[in-house]
Amino acid sequence: MPVEVLPETASPKGWTWEEIHPLKGWVIEWSKRICVDLDGVVCEYDFPKIVKNFFGVDLSAKAIFAYDLADVLGVSPILINIMFKEQVYGKPNFIDGAIETLNKWEGKYELIIYSNRVKYMGHKGLESWLVGWQIPFNKIDGGRGSYDVHIDDSPGKLMATDSKLKLLFNQPWNERCLNITGKLTRVQSWKEIREHVHTLLDN
Repeated sequence: MPVEVLPETASPKGWTWEEIHPLKGWVIEWSKRICVDLDGVVCEYDFPKIVKNFFGVDLSAKAIFAYDLADVLGVSPILINIMFKEQVYGKPNFIDGAIETLNKWEGKYELIIYSNRVKYMGHKGLESWLVGWQIPFNKIDGGRGSYDVHIDDSPGKLMATDSKLKLLFNQPWNERCLNITGKLTRVQSWKEIREHVHTLLDN
């Protein structure tokens, strides 16, 4: 059974970790673990607008046919990384129901963040960003653990983790996924996510 000691960090808004997580320093034994992606699941960006501002190209959301924008646009991944690095520190546009659900789950399940933001922000930078925007979490990892539930908009990331329930959050770039193994469960909203999690973990 995983044992977690909550880390200490400071919020960019000046709050202390104790104010956000009053259980800091306690040894907590978690029985259920949920792995959550951020972009495309908890928060979303206007990718057509971002692409327009950076590349000067008009792009509809439906034209984003793959998870990797470098493949969609036919450009170097380095340029995509530069584009995203300019965006990640901004105010998040939360997807309906995400924060409310995570708040309900906090203290009940171990919440693990698995996000590509780490390569732009670093581990500590992402940690501070999460605390600053009051996004509940217990730890950040690279998808190397074992989880009861993994929620992501990337079919590849989902299939690469050791997770019992793999919830694919529907986005234009994953709609063409064939799901030939049948192991992915597509969800359209956080309401659906809550229903699946309740069925698996609370019964």
